[in-house]
Amino acid sequence: MSLPRLEFSALSHHAAKWPLPGKLLLGCALGGLVLAMGELIQLGPAREQLHKAQAHEVALQRQLAEKAALASELEERSRQLQLKQAQVEGLLPLLTDGPQMPGLLEDIARLALANGLVIESVVPQDEQLRPLYAEQPVQVGVTGAYHDLASFVSALADLSRFTTVHEMRLQADGRLVRLDLQARIYRRVQPSPVMDDAASSPMRHSRVVYHAAGLRDPFRPLNLQIEHVAMQRAPGPDPARPRGPLEGLALDRFEMVGTLSRGAQTFALLRVASTVHRLAIGDYLGPDYGRVTAIHDSHIELVELFPDKQGAWLERPRTLVLNVNS
Repeated sequence: MSLPRLEFSALSHHAAKWPLPGKLLLGCALGGLVLAMGELIQLGPAREQLHKAQAHEVALQRQLAEKAALASELEERSRQLQLKQAQVEGLLPLLTDGPQMPGLLEDIARLALANGLVIESVVPQDEQLRPLYAEQPVQVGVTGAYHDLASFVSALADLSRFTTVHEMRLQADGRLVRLDLQARIYRRVQPSPVMDDAASSPMRHSRVVYHAAGLRDPFRPLNLQIEHVAMQRAPGPDPARPRGPLEGLALDRFEMVGTLSRGAQTFALLRVASTVHRLAIGDYLGPDYGRVTAIHDSHIELVELFPDKQGAWLERPRTLVLNVNS
C-alpha cells in the first residue's frame, strides 16, 4: 500500500475553491513559516549582535564616568603635588653634607641635663642609604620624671638639624620613668640644584613646645603630684644624719588627711596603712631624702634628692595633695 503523493500544484489549484476559513488557515501557516525562516536566518544573529553592542555601550559609559571623575580631580591633584614639591624644597636645605653624629650626641647630653634626666645609654646604629639622603639611627635611653621626658622629646624635635623620633617605650623604673627611643638624623647624599636654590630660603616650621601645666603624671597616683620644674643641682644628703622610720616607706604610700595647728606651728597629718603621723616643716619623708618645706591646708610641699649617677645630686620639688574623701 502506497501513500498518495502531495502535489502542490494541485493543492494551489484547488485552494482557490476552498472556503474562507481554509484559505485563512493556509495563509496563517504560510506566514508563520516565513517568520520562522526569517528569525532563524536574519533576526536571531542580529539580535545577538544587538545584545553585545548594548553590553559594550554600558562598559563604555562606566569607563567614561570613571575618566570624568579623574579629570575633575586633576586640578586638585596638581595643587597637592605643587604643595608637596614646595614642602620638599623647604626640607632639603635642612640636610647638610657633613657628619651629624658628634653634634647630635652633644645635643642629647645638653637637653638631658637641662631637663634633669639621667642618660642610661646612647648606641649609634648603622647608617641607612636612601635615594636622596642617608639616615643615621641612634638608640637612646634616659631616666627621669614623666613631664621632663616629654619636654626632652619636644626639644629633640625642635633641634636645628633635621631629627625625628621613633619607637618610644616608657617603663616605670622605681620612682622614675625610663624612656627608650630611636632618634634619626639625616644628611644629603648628593647635592642638587633644587637643594642649592632652596638653601637660600629655608622653610620655617612652627615650634611645638610641651607644656605640663594642668597635666598629671600617668605614672603617679592622683594624690601625689609632681611640679614640672627641671631638677636643680644641690648638695648631697648628710651621711651622718640618722634616717627616720618614715624614710623607709615609698612616698606614694602616704596620704594627707588634714592639718593640725598648735599655736603658731602647723603640722601635716599623713596616714600610711592605718597609722596617722604628724610632720612639721623640716621633717623627712620617703626614701629619696624628701624634706617638708611648706604645709598648707590643701597640700604640703617637699623637696627630694636624686643622684644623677655622675657624682652629683639633683633636687626636685614634690607635692602631696589633701585627700578630701578621708
